[in-house]
Amino acid sequence: MTPRTIRIGLLGCGNVGGALVPLIEAQSDVIEARTGLRLEITRLAVRNMSKDRGTELADGVLTRDAHDVVTDPDVDLVVEVIGGIEPARELIATAIKAGKPVVTGNKELLANVGAELFELADEHGVDLLFEAAVAGGIPLIRPLRESLLGEPVTRVMGILNGTTNFILTKMSEEGAEYGEALAEAQELGYAERDPTADVEGYDAGAKAAIIATIAFGTKVVAGDVYHEGISGITAAD
Repeated sequence: MTPRTIRIGLLGCGNVGGALVPLIEAQSDVIEARTGLRLEITRLAVRNMSKDRGTELADGVLTRDAHDVVTDPDVDLVVEVIGGIEPARELIATAIKAGKPVVTGNKELLANVGAELFELADEHGVDLLFEAAVAGGIPLIRPLRESLLGEPVTRVMGILNGTTNFILTKMSEEGAEYGEALAEAQELGYAERDPTADVEGYDAGAKAAIIATIAFGTKVVAGDVYHEGISGITAAD
């Protein structure tokens, strides 16, 4: 049987998008065998048109105009990995209004304006999926939304930020100072060059807001979540 092709419009090709492009190509046969679907990136919005993407892309795939991607009639599914609230919100809304399902891992967006986008998706009868926004590749969102529908959730516990966990482990188990542990985390690629979102608790707060909204059936935005960073902690603490 001929597989059905899902034509993907990808917004952004930084660290996440840049890894996704060759991954889709490498895993396409496995995905097709398991699902009967063939994934194909047909449009890709980027800032740098000449940068090597790690795989061959057909002419016409790359564009600097993200609006071309979300309005393209030949795009079946939009994947947003540009991050931040704007222009991601406007682009996702445009895609939804065009009847295109959207996949995003943008926790900042969802923790602040997710409710309005989910409402918009419901109005237009399309999916807005976001498993990668919390816990990376670990299934969490779908089990909370589907597998535990008949179970009351009273508490959610977990390590929400791997960067701070690495730093605090280094400090507590090896006696490293904060700056030393942070530098190692950055060298290993666990921490961003600007680690503020991680070490000051913004990342964990956004994840907590998303999880709380789903687990407890109430609207929680990032601003509702108290967070305190670890930058003031010393090895003596």
